[in-house]
Parts: sequence; structure tokens; C-alpha cells
Amino acid sequence: MVSTTEPQSNHRDEDGGSEGRPRGRRRRSRARPGDVVRGTVRFFGEILLTAGLLMLFYAAYEVYGAQWETDREQQDLAQGLEDSWGAVEETGPDSEPLPGEADSRLYVPELDLDWVVVNGTEPSDILNSPGRYTWFDSAPGEEGNYAVAAHRTPGLFWDLDQLEEGDAMVVEDGENFHTYEVFEEETVLPQDSWVVDPDPFDDASDEDPERSLLTLTTCAPKLNNTHRLIVWAELTETTPKSEGMPDSIAHMAPDAEE
Repeated sequence: MVSTTEPQSNHRDEDGGSEGRPRGRRRRSRARPGDVVRGTVRFFGEILLTAGLLMLFYAAYEVYGAQWETDREQQDLAQGLEDSWGAVEETGPDSEPLPGEADSRLYVPELDLDWVVVNGTEPSDILNSPGRYTWFDSAPGEEGNYAVAAHRTPGLFWDLDQLEEGDAMVVEDGENFHTYEVFEEETVLPQDSWVVDPDPFDDASDEDPERSLLTLTTCAPKLNNTHRLIVWAELTETTPKSEGMPDSIAHMAPDAEE
């Protein structure tokens, strides 16, 4: 009998592989010029993006993070301010103030801010506080120019440009509250040091000034230091502490109701 089944084949190709598998050696893929360019662009793009984010975070800290340090230093200075005023009675009013030492308190009710002002305007003095210029012998309420500098950062003189003519500012010393009224604002160059002279508006009276002025200086514009913003105010009233705080800053008293 003849078998109805035909002999089966193992269907192996000449190379010993199974039927259906690709023949020959596998080819290696080569990088195309376009792929190299895209990879390079992607790499540098990621670096630039990371650098940009780091710069953004740093700028945010410089603007807002430093306010926390300012608040902390102001709290420390406030604790010692009364002690420094009391020490005047022991050492005498003619004792030389130390750089960075608390000197007065400045209130700007229009901005709802107040600060302890230190002696000196060196970078270390005004890092987190306003500092008074010590180039001339001046004191709050006296004839002459009590000039104060601070950085243009939130928590310090960031919004100084919002002050207008007629706005009040108050300087507190050991015995009195001295109220000043803003009368002029100007933007000048950094070398214009005349703005803090005893009387910037009358050169002839520098040796014997007849006005009692308060001058605030800071950088202009914001986040830059190419110019200086100057705000001048003149004394209008002196109130003994025994009579309480002036009405213009009564709402800023430590025990004032929220």
C-alpha cells in the first residue's frame, strides 16, 4: 500500500535557521546628523532652563526672602533701642555713637511701616536696616539734615516712590516724636552727595542751617542702582513722649487694636 502521508521536512534553511527568520546579519543603525543636532539642542536647552529657574528663585529670594532677615534684625534692634536711649543718661549726649548701633525709630504711616534706624551707611550697617548718614552732626528735631539711607527691598524703602507732598513721617528719639512733612522728591545720580548736606537748598547755611530736615535716600529704579531716589521732608511739630504718640502714627502703636 502506498502511504497517504508524505515525508515531513524540518524546513531548515541552509544556515540552520528556522523558516521565516530574516536571513543574513543584523545591520547596526547609524546616528543621523539630524539626531545629533537635536540631541545637542535638547541638552543645552535643559541646561538653560535649569539655569533660568535657579536665577528666578534667586531673584525671588533677593526681593522677598530678604524681608524675613530684615524683620528678624529689626526685632533684635527694637529690643535694644530703649536700652541705648537710657545709656545716653549714663554716658552723656556727646558720646560717639557706634556704627550699626540703634539710633532712632522712623515711622512712615503712608506705607504703614516703621524701622529702627542705625548709625552709619556702610554696607554692613544697612544690610537689613535703614542707616543714618554720619557725615554731619545731626539729630532728629534739630536744625540740620537728619538723612537716612536704606536698600530698595520689600520691608525697607521698596515703596518710597509712593510718598507724596504733604505726607507725614515721624522720627522717635529718647524723649520726643518729631513729625516731618514731605515737600519734595527727586531722582539724582549716585555721586550727588549734596542731597544730604545740612541744607541741600541753601549752600550758604551749611555751617549754620536754619531748617530741620529729614532726607530719605534709596536706589532707583527698583532692582537697580543706577540712580538715587531722594525724598525730603521738613519738621512741623515735636511732641514729647509724655503726651503720647502723634495722631498720624497712633494706629502704629504696639498696643493699638488690630
